[in-house]
Amino acid sequence: MNLFRDPFYLLAAAAGLAACAGLSWWAARRRERFAAAFADPETLSRLFDPAALTVRARANALRAAALCLLLTALAGPQWGVELVQSRAKGTQVVIALDTSTSMLAEDLKPNRLARAKSAMAQLIDGLVGSRVGIIAFAGDAFLQCPLTHDADAAKSILRRLLPGMIRRPGTEVGKAIEVASEMLSKFEGHKALVLLTDGEDHGKGAVEAAQAAAEAGIRIFVIGTGTPEGEPIPVKNPDDKVVGYKKDANGKTVISRLGEASLIRIAAASKGSYFRATATEEEIEEILRQIDGLEKGEIQGGSANRYINRYRFPLLLSFLSLLLALAWPELPKKRPPPAAPKGRRKEIPSVTAAFLLLLFGSSGALALPAEVGVWRGNSDYRDGNYGKALQHYKNSGTEKNKALFNAGAALYKMGELDASAGAYAELVGKIDPNPEAPALPAAAGKGARAIAPKAYYNLGNALFKMNKFDEAAAAYKRCLILDPKDEDCRHNLVLSLRPRKNQQDQKQDKQQKKEDKKEEEKKKDEAKKQPPQKDRPREQEFSKEDAERLLKAVREKERAAQKRQPMDQESAKNDPTPVREDW
Repeated sequence: MNLFRDPFYLLAAAAGLAACAGLSWWAARRRERFAAAFADPETLSRLFDPAALTVRARANALRAAALCLLLTALAGPQWGVELVQSRAKGTQVVIALDTSTSMLAEDLKPNRLARAKSAMAQLIDGLVGSRVGIIAFAGDAFLQCPLTHDADAAKSILRRLLPGMIRRPGTEVGKAIEVASEMLSKFEGHKALVLLTDGEDHGKGAVEAAQAAAEAGIRIFVIGTGTPEGEPIPVKNPDDKVVGYKKDANGKTVISRLGEASLIRIAAASKGSYFRATATEEEIEEILRQIDGLEKGEIQGGSANRYINRYRFPLLLSFLSLLLALAWPELPKKRPPPAAPKGRRKEIPSVTAAFLLLLFGSSGALALPAEVGVWRGNSDYRDGNYGKALQHYKNSGTEKNKALFNAGAALYKMGELDASAGAYAELVGKIDPNPEAPALPAAAGKGARAIAPKAYYNLGNALFKMNKFDEAAAAYKRCLILDPKDEDCRHNLVLSLRPRKNQQDQKQDKQQKKEDKKEEEKKKDEAKKQPPQKDRPREQEFSKEDAERLLKAVREKERAAQKRQPMDQESAKNDPTPVREDW
């Protein structure tokens, strides 16, 4: 019997207890050294009550006990036995294997039945958590293995299936579906039937049986074993040597072919799937995937004895110990102060305490870290109090890059663009002393490399606001050199270059106007030097009577020309024009 379900946590509890003891001892020694450096033992005896050490030690012991009890609960102490029923979610799957004589055909090596057994063994291995049953059928169908979780037992029965083991010859696929449906009808949820056969169904009613199975929630996955071209069925002697081939009643050799048409109809009737058996058995992976997607029902397993986990007791004790440690007073009851020694003034301790308070209080104020000033400045900046934020940034020390950067931002928000640009210029001057270099100096730290492009960007914005476009463009260019992915900076660079282009265009327009004016004056001077031209005679006006006379003359010329044409043209005009095909 294992008293603890996970003993590892006991080791953790022991290590935790040792760590707590060591830490308490180290803390006590450290407090003693500090107290000895602060005052002499006589003074300490008046300032501290020795009983406080006992109270603190007791509280620490309770905390350590709470930690150990919590780890003990995690270890899972267990004693006593209870009977439990195992239940799980899974799928019921029945395998129906054709053991008729036609399964001895060797169009699949070594033969159809051996290949089907191999595929079904792989299927059983993949059905983890499901129950599997086996049916063998030929001219009739019989249950060989009831539904079971034992995959090894199912595969052992599968290996024992032999051709001809069912005395009635033939292939009754419908009978196999009926037996499988009767087995699976006792269970809820979706069920699956995997049917392996060559499809030479000698019976009737297979499609109707598949439809009835579909109504009962059974999906049929059919694997066609064989080839459409077919293969003769060998007849072997006891030495496993072929002595001939199976013949029909007329003495002809029987060719067993894969009947895919009927198998496809069976799969479609049950809303299942059809697969042809392959050498790589890849169809098994697809069937497993589809079965895994079916709705799983509750599978009841066997009963088992289980130790009762008693974690509640140490967990409750851990909670109570922690609660007691928190509720225990840290200091003993307050005692009246001791009487002052004779000959000593009572005011001296208070004066000394006041002096020490001033001394340590002032030194603490001077030791205020610069990060606190930056944090307060950021808080005021977010609230819109830019003046107070600027003061905090200055008090924190502008030699810090972060404080100087934020001070420039506050000045920008206050409208003091010159001061803002000066702050950013000072910052980039410290970080980037050589702006012509392709990169920052190697000595620049990670924080400086991150803040430099932003500082150049804000410097460009301040200069742009002051209409110093050339200087702003230079700042934007440096920003893009340090951070080529900054699209906002690229956009602002285009805006800063646009005023320069407009000025150049205006200069070009003025120059062009001057040149046009000179050219026009030159043409006027040349026109004055040339002699005056004589007026050209106007064309005579064309009257209406002249137009009618001209039109009449043209018509008479046309009539005369028609009289001179040969007479056979008119007969040719009446002949039909032959039509040609244009496609």
